[in-house]
Amino acid sequence: MLAAHGAAGPATVSAGYLPVLGAALRHGPWIAGLCAFAVTPGALIVIARVLERRWLVPREQFAAVTYGDPLLAVAAGLAVWLTGSRTPHGYYPRAPAVAPTKIWHQLVVYPVLGYWLWTAGIGGLSVTGGAAVWAGKALLLALLGVWAATNVYDRRHPKLGHPPFDWRRVRPWPRPWVAESQTLLAAGEPG
Repeated sequence: MLAAHGAAGPATVSAGYLPVLGAALRHGPWIAGLCAFAVTPGALIVIARVLERRWLVPREQFAAVTYGDPLLAVAAGLAVWLTGSRTPHGYYPRAPAVAPTKIWHQLVVYPVLGYWLWTAGIGGLSVTGGAAVWAGKALLLALLGVWAATNVYDRRHPKLGHPPFDWRRVRPWPRPWVAESQTLLAAGEPG
């Protein structure tokens, strides 16, 4: 039996897992890894066989699907092993984590920009050319580096980000908010 090695500390991002998706993460590293494997490449294999009426032959697929996706499944299991099967806490409590702007950011911004930047970014970095192309590549990497640095900065300097939201009334909770997280503590501090 694998034991968790790390503690979910104040730098963790949410107060709880999403109701359905989080179930895979609550039952240990093996279940998390198997669920991730079921999503990809497992579901891809089923979709290809049932809807496209073909077998996914590894040598005919992208290496990212053949090797990368199973490695991501292993990474998901490893991440759960490192943090344990407990719900992460401390950064966002549940109410801000389900605010409309947070949901938009998690379900639209990350997937859409992630896809666009991954696809265009890999394409841009693989282009050959002269000084202008190299300058463009350097700028692309610098912009991505600044984005990564701002994320590191934000983890060390929390702000409200998303107000606690009450979906029954379809509005943010009235102030004052209980300072139950780093983000809500930051919201209560004078600017």
